[in-house]
Amino acid sequence: MSQYDDIVQKRRLYLQAEDWGSQVSQHYVCKGGVGDLGFGDGYFVYYNNGVVHKLSNKSITIMQPAKSIVEVIDDFTRSQQC
Repeated sequence: MSQYDDIVQKRRLYLQAEDWGSQVSQHYVCKGGVGDLGFGDGYFVYYNNGVVHKLSNKSITIMQPAKSIVEVIDDFTRSQQC
């Protein structure tokens, strides 16, 4: 069964990175003016996979799409080294 160890390890890393990527990394609020992030005013939720959601008036707007899974795996791997 050792012939599948590499495949299982890659799949385990993929699943761990995917789970880590869907977790919230920070909350941010901009008030007044244009907003210092370029997304305007509002309440923003950032996820580890790069997604940014803007929450306002009971609606969620996707301001930035997710990174590729390769980039998320790289970010996850770096976060585990700290």
